[in-house]
Amino acid sequence: MTVTVEDIAQRAGVSLSTVSRVLNERGPVAETTIRRVRAAMDDLGYTRSTLLRRTEHPLVAVCAPARPEHWQLDVLNRVDTALQRHGIVTASPSIGADLSEVEATVDAGAALVLSPTFTPLEMGVPVVRFAGAGHADDRQPYPNEFVAARIDLTGGLSLAFDHLSAIGHRRIGLICNDSGMLADQLQARFLVEHPMARFNDQIGDWIAPVPKSFSGGIDAALRLKDLTCTAVIVQSGLQLYGVFHGIRQRGLAVPRDLSAVGLGDSLTVRFTHPPATVLGFDTDSMAEALTAGARTALGLAGDGLPAVPPTFRPMLIARRSTTAVLR
Repeated sequence: MTVTVEDIAQRAGVSLSTVSRVLNERGPVAETTIRRVRAAMDDLGYTRSTLLRRTEHPLVAVCAPARPEHWQLDVLNRVDTALQRHGIVTASPSIGADLSEVEATVDAGAALVLSPTFTPLEMGVPVVRFAGAGHADDRQPYPNEFVAARIDLTGGLSLAFDHLSAIGHRRIGLICNDSGMLADQLQARFLVEHPMARFNDQIGDWIAPVPKSFSGGIDAALRLKDLTCTAVIVQSGLQLYGVFHGIRQRGLAVPRDLSAVGLGDSLTVRFTHPPATVLGFDTDSMAEALTAGARTALGLAGDGLPAVPPTFRPMLIARRSTTAVLR
């Protein structure tokens, strides 16, 4: 039977983070506690992999969240490059339905888990991640977590609503993923901030949770068009491409028959037909925030996390996929 760090912690009567500090020889731990942890390891027959030898260059698990958005992958790529320039060895496990890949990387010697996810992660080593901003339903971090920055993604809805309302749209729909913390936050804020929320108790009908896929975007666009929506805000790039295709399938056109605003900028959405209006993010600064979190968690030289994590808000980039509503 495989022995895990959880087994060691339970046997020694200590926390997962304490076991991690003993295994990685990082951070202050009382000598009596070290002996207790090592005795538990011996009793359980636990041995670390010898494939990764002790080195001055720490190993960091740089993890893509489940079903990542393009902007998250962009941030990850920038973080990975920055860490390697600091002499840090990186691995890239995925956060899937469970944390097995991440846990395996920690067991192999990773001293830190870093991810642009919003989901709290309880691991045996420090975790650096993002968090939502400004809403009471944000989940609190675990004691071993560092929040590198707060990302006001749902606040971007206000920008999209303001833009669409200014050009005459009132029947604005939301296309979002059918699961996930961000999708839940988007739906909650959509119901509160929609410009018609005080005048229409059927706003919930204008939300289309669908799979994060091209076909999901097609289905959602046609469904909301049939409900006479004149504009949509779209969570995923794949869904956004489906919106454009689904509208064309019906012999209609974006933005004449349905305006669309995407969440997150990329080269591909700049060259859709027409180019897509999006809520873009400062991925350079977001990546630097995660890198600063890594420096703080690992005790490395250079600027670490500020006392108050920065808050990043999206920027509206208006292109030709939005236009005034036809009267």
